[in-house]
Amino acid sequence: MTIRLLAFSGSSRTGSLNRRLLGVAVAAARAAHAEVTELSITPNLLPLYDGDLEQATGLPAAVHELKAQFAAHDGFLIASPEYNGFFTPLLKNTLDWISRPLPGAPAPFAGKTAALFAASAGALGGIRGLPHLRLLLSNLGVIVAPGQMALGRADQAIGADARLTDAAQQTLLEKCIADHAALTRAIQGKNEGKNEGKGE
Repeated sequence: MTIRLLAFSGSSRTGSLNRRLLGVAVAAARAAHAEVTELSITPNLLPLYDGDLEQATGLPAAVHELKAQFAAHDGFLIASPEYNGFFTPLLKNTLDWISRPLPGAPAPFAGKTAALFAASAGALGGIRGLPHLRLLLSNLGVIVAPGQMALGRADQAIGADARLTDAAQQTLLEKCIADHAALTRAIQGKNEGKNEGKGE
């Protein structure tokens, strides 16, 4: 069963370690026969969420497009920097907008899966932000894979060939990808079984 994954980072910075790590994860997912769409989230994509703005003008056009993209995929690959122990405002704002209700639109989060990654030049690899991101995604109905990866000393650990320079770390990343793919396929198989049952 082919799965479709949407890959994005919580950083828009040029040369971002998290975007580079995401590239390694994308390459591993494609090698594992997943279809991967890469999404670039930038600060000018959406305004800061404001209920008055939503009431006055409705959801921005970019939100409609993002909702459709998220709904069209089975799961997500997310790499997020750590800002003072949390994930980034850019990522939070984007997810907040996408979570806003839109009658008739397919669900962008419910029943989807996610694999989480973080990278940092520091020793901890940005791991302190991942539990908070996991909680937010779970609140939105996303099933987050148990395994995750926080890559420390990432400025020295990411090669130019879409692989990690340390074989053990590359193996860990590939295991995260494989476990997430297996989880996603299991959920999609269960959903397809339910849909077939409705037609009997």
